[in-house]
Amino acid sequence: MSDRRLFLSTLVGGATLAASSSLLGCRKTEAIPSADTRPTGDLSILNGALILEHTAIYAYGLAGGSGLLSKGVLAVGGTFKASHESHREALSAVIRSLGGAPADPKKDYDFSAFELKSEADVLRLALFLEMKAARAYQSAVSQFKTKALLDAAARILGDEVSHAAILRSALGKPPVGFFSQIDELE
Repeated sequence: MSDRRLFLSTLVGGATLAASSSLLGCRKTEAIPSADTRPTGDLSILNGALILEHTAIYAYGLAGGSGLLSKGVLAVGGTFKASHESHREALSAVIRSLGGAPADPKKDYDFSAFELKSEADVLRLALFLEMKAARAYQSAVSQFKTKALLDAAARILGDEVSHAAILRSALGKPPVGFFSQIDELE
C-alpha cells in the first residue's frame, strides 16, 4: 500500500471509515432501503462527505499559513477553502434537518505522507484531496434517492472537479477528456 493510500485510510479513522465507506466507493450500491432505515444511510454518506470537507478546510488553512505559496496560488487556495466552508455549512444543515448530528472536525490532521516542502508539494496534496472528494461525491450521486440530495451532491461534485482541473493545470499536467482519466496519484 502506498504512503498516500495509507494516508487516506488513516485520514478518516476507524469508526468513521466504516460510516463513510459508501461515500468513498467501498460498497456497491444496495437496493433502495426502506423508509425507516434510509435516513441513517443518507446520514452516513453526508457525514462522510462532511469529514472530507473538514479535511480540505484544514489542509487549505495549513497551506495558506505555510509560507510556501505564491500570491496567486494563495488567492486561489483561499477561494477553494471558502468553497469547502460553504459545502461544510450546507452539509451540516442537511444533516441536522434529517435529525442527525454533523461530524466534528479533528483538532489536527496528519499529512506526513506528503512531503510539504514546496508549492508543488502543497498543490499535489490539494489535488489528492480534491480528487478524493470528487470521487466520493460521484459515488454519493449514485446512492442518494431523493432529488434534493442528488442535486446537492452533483453541484458539489462539479466544484471538486473544477478545483482538481485548476490544480492539475497549476502543476503543469495536461488536460484530460474525461473525469475518469484523472489520477490523483500521478
